[in-house]
Amino acid sequence: MAAELKPFQMELKPERTPRIESLYQYITSFKPGICIERAFYLTESYKKNMHLPVMVRRAKAIANVLDNMTIYILPGSLLAGNQASKPRWAPLFPEFDVEWMENEIIKGNPFYPWERPADKYDFDQGKTGELKAILDWWKGQTHTDRLRGRLPREALITHFDIKAVDIGAYFQGGDGHYSPDHKWLFEHGLQYIIDQCEDYLSKLDWSAPDSILKKDFYESAIISCKAVIRFAHRYAELAERLASEEKDETRRQELLRMAEICRRVPQYPARTFHEALQFMYFIHLCIQIEDNGAGISIGRYDQIMWDIYQKDLHEGRLTREQALELTENFYLQIYTLNKIRSWGDTDYFRGVPMFQNLTIGGQDPKTKSDSTNELSYIALEATANTRVPQPSLTVRFHRKTPLEFKIKVAEVIRLGMGLPSVFNDEVYIPALINRGYEIDDAYNYCIIGCVEPGVSGLLGGRTGGAWLNLTKILEMSLYNGRDPRTGITLHPNKNGKDLSTFSSFEEVKEAYLDQLVYYLTMEAILENTIDQCWEEYLEEPIAAIFGCPTTTIPRGKPLKKGGAKYDFTGQQTIGIANVANSLYAIKKLIFDDKVLTGAQLLHALETNFQDMTTNPTGPEIKAMCLNVPKYGNDIDEVDFIARDMLAYVANSLNKFKNTRYGRGPIGCIFHCSTSTVSSNTPFGKVCGATPDGRDAWTPVADGQSPMRGTDKKGPTAAIASVSKLNNILLSCGSLFNLKFVPEDLR
Repeated sequence: MAAELKPFQMELKPERTPRIESLYQYITSFKPGICIERAFYLTESYKKNMHLPVMVRRAKAIANVLDNMTIYILPGSLLAGNQASKPRWAPLFPEFDVEWMENEIIKGNPFYPWERPADKYDFDQGKTGELKAILDWWKGQTHTDRLRGRLPREALITHFDIKAVDIGAYFQGGDGHYSPDHKWLFEHGLQYIIDQCEDYLSKLDWSAPDSILKKDFYESAIISCKAVIRFAHRYAELAERLASEEKDETRRQELLRMAEICRRVPQYPARTFHEALQFMYFIHLCIQIEDNGAGISIGRYDQIMWDIYQKDLHEGRLTREQALELTENFYLQIYTLNKIRSWGDTDYFRGVPMFQNLTIGGQDPKTKSDSTNELSYIALEATANTRVPQPSLTVRFHRKTPLEFKIKVAEVIRLGMGLPSVFNDEVYIPALINRGYEIDDAYNYCIIGCVEPGVSGLLGGRTGGAWLNLTKILEMSLYNGRDPRTGITLHPNKNGKDLSTFSSFEEVKEAYLDQLVYYLTMEAILENTIDQCWEEYLEEPIAAIFGCPTTTIPRGKPLKKGGAKYDFTGQQTIGIANVANSLYAIKKLIFDDKVLTGAQLLHALETNFQDMTTNPTGPEIKAMCLNVPKYGNDIDEVDFIARDMLAYVANSLNKFKNTRYGRGPIGCIFHCSTSTVSSNTPFGKVCGATPDGRDAWTPVADGQSPMRGTDKKGPTAAIASVSKLNNILLSCGSLFNLKFVPEDLR
């Protein structure tokens, strides 16, 4: 019989071995900082190789970084590998954008990184001159420079001025948002990829029109694999040197074993659990060094590692306790990785999230039976013991998930870390099948980034995308397409009316949906232009050969040229609760009960509910708006507005194609999620007062959660409201934040 839940657990101390405790204390003693080594060695290589094909040039640049960057082994760690010159320091990626780096790191505008109000980063100011020289070389030839030159005026205004769509993460950063095929990789080794690519290269049909592009791909893949192998060998040499100086015999033997492992993997297949973990970490690390995209995710850890874990147990090389300690060591190594965003973009990603998601639980893709195993529990225990926010632990539940496992998940959640997140197979699998996933692949999904489902080794990135500010779009529809904050009108309402002149609720909806389609079009323009620039100037060989090796290598195509099996462009819709509540308030107050006119409500919004001279006064109108029933209380009339408006977004997005359409992958359309991170706060800063009673410039609702303070009937009613949404349409992911104060869990 399953154990009962333990008492409220936030006060429970983690159970760490001396090694893990020492590692934890060492890693957390470092403040986040900025490392310029990657930027220096990348730029050094680019200066020498501008004549080379784009992909080969990039392969050589990353190889130069891996060959020359500072390396170290964390004290007591059983795994090798570092991303920057110190733990928790962030490398710089000047090839994407240097404007924000110059403004903030050099000029302190709006803040120096070490003086930020939040998410601060240290910087060795003695390296300012060196950094400035790097930034000066990149000016005029960054990803952002190209986007500014190629995007139409309306799309630039949408992003930079109105903020109906924000895609700053992909101006300043790369693709990310995929999960490598770790099991295939550590079962084959990088030498196998080198041999494959050399074979394909030798058999190229030079009369074929794509032969030159395939040559570039295979050459860059070979350069990259050899560089990663040399990178691992550098750690082998370092471990041997440290072992020769080590006085503690136990640690000396550990270092010698580490050297042996790093000489084998990732060049050759992993033979043990320890080797497989080291292999995975090298792959994960090199992807992070190549590109500053977020959401590089581990995949289904308990399934990837299960066979080799069982083999080691059976052959006596490993105990459960050792597997747990190695997993915790792996988690802490993942936590050392860091990236820095501009202050403006940081608003959308508070807390320095890396979205390195690790999935456990769920179902077997062949048998469709429960796949929970002992590694599922080990992964949970590792999160409970390390108490670090990365990797982001995700659990898949389904109808036959064992109760004992659910209890263990609940206990870890009760620690108060916000981990693990829980995802429902009964919703996610049909959503993926609805988008064209083969059934076995859909059953094998992991979570990538925040909430986005995909299959390790088969999905070509970009599960995340632009932030769509639904609240802003609704606001503009009430002003005949004008943004009241900036005064800009890009698209007047098709019916030419505003809130003071709408004659029916249908006209209100018509105006909103008209604005929505216009700004979805702007989003598609932004997304596809970014992808086109990536394809032309920043194709990434490491992402291609590690992300989707079973498709990119046979096709001779990187991800942005159609190398993946599945390819979708994702996006995030923000503020659906505000839209539903506002539309229902307009319907109820103006057209059903007729207690206000549209002109009265519009004036109240323009004056942020502050005008005391009107009858009713601004505060009285605000009270009326707040008292109208709200989404999140299991009230069909308002919940169905949320359902229908979100479904309209999802179905409208599907009509847009991405740049890989017709080039090989399944999908190649846009699809919708309700992921938010912290973007609801900066989006609220550009939105005036809204008919749901929300004050101007305050945060909007997150995800598909009710607007804070408006769900008054408890968590069950809130869940009932959310369950009415057409989540099958949200194949890019559903986010519902349900939070309890600690006292509620005692």
